[in-house]
Amino acid sequence: MDRETRISMCRGLAKAYSTGVRLFEGEQLLFYESVSCMEPDPLGPFLAQVLEAPARAGVITTPLHQFYGFLTLREGWRLVLGPTCMLQESGKEVELLLAMLKVEPARRESYLRLLRSAPVINGDRFAWLLASLATALSGETFPVENVWFQIRPASSRAEVLTGYARRQIETADDPEAARTVEQSYAWEQMILSYVENGRTGALRELFCAPPNIVAGRIAYDELRQSKNMGICTATGAARAAIRGGVPPRQALGLSDLYIQKLELLRDVAAVEQLIREMLLDFAAQVEKLRCPGGGDSRFYQRCARYVSEHLYTALRAEEMAAALGYTRSYLCTRFHQETGMSLKQYIQREKAMEARRLLRFTDQELGQIAALLDFSSQSHFQTVFKKVTGETPMAYRRRTRGAEQGMSGIF
Repeated sequence: MDRETRISMCRGLAKAYSTGVRLFEGEQLLFYESVSCMEPDPLGPFLAQVLEAPARAGVITTPLHQFYGFLTLREGWRLVLGPTCMLQESGKEVELLLAMLKVEPARRESYLRLLRSAPVINGDRFAWLLASLATALSGETFPVENVWFQIRPASSRAEVLTGYARRQIETADDPEAARTVEQSYAWEQMILSYVENGRTGALRELFCAPPNIVAGRIAYDELRQSKNMGICTATGAARAAIRGGVPPRQALGLSDLYIQKLELLRDVAAVEQLIREMLLDFAAQVEKLRCPGGGDSRFYQRCARYVSEHLYTALRAEEMAAALGYTRSYLCTRFHQETGMSLKQYIQREKAMEARRLLRFTDQELGQIAALLDFSSQSHFQTVFKKVTGETPMAYRRRTRGAEQGMSGIF
């Protein structure tokens, strides 16, 4: 990749993420673009730290809990993105930053407005972006776990999350934030569909890079807001688990236990963590019911992962066995022994569950869904779907779309 191509990539990233993007060769700045045109560059006080970091890719956290991401393109060339929005607006730290940047008094308010308008990109999403760029540029997998983090002291994490929750409440009436609410509702419904279908692994992956969401205002205290959201989530997750087959008494009892535990917590971060654990727990309850014999074995997990990754292809036992290192006979026999169902039945069930998601969250026609999931025909798709779910695809779409009318988001 030549210099002009690198610069073109940087310009595209600046436009795509609405944040500053820079390209350095050693300590020399070759390119800088920011949609907010912040001058001086707020990276200044942290530049040495970013350029001297030993990792190939990493995330730097400032005292105001802004994030800067960096990626080494080749020896001596480093791409730097940021800043993100301030998550902790300490007056002392703000004054210190403005002093280090030598911002004139007359320009301080306008400069602060630009800092506050930086995009909200949490550390996890930044890490996934950097890992994806590193993989694309090198042609080799760069695991997100290899992204280096320079983290602020752990004692300040609660303050950051509290500040973030406060900003969610304060911006609830903002037109820009209102658009995010629609995305939040869609994300909520996606999570509940994973609970209902027992897709614990997919849910855990979703939590690795959560989107920017805005919750409805249901409290004016940050901790109370988080707890109320947790209570709403517990209610929705319990209902999703019941739809997935968990006995109502068991699901509602589990919901009550989590709500009681939520009320004992005194920290926003702890509440958010418990909400994630609760959703994974409900999904796991459904998963165990769907496959009581083999849900915990390594063999089953490998099979389930393979099927999940190939739902949009023609899944054949011979190809699956070869990919996993088994004979076809061994694969089918052991799978039936561990799960109590044939491999064909399991594949049909998983495709039907994926079809439910497509029917509920997209406007694709039945023929398109049948083709996407590699059914031989639309009629074959309808037959399998009704066999697995007990209703036709169109009946399911009408029922779920009707039930969602008028619902409010729970996240």
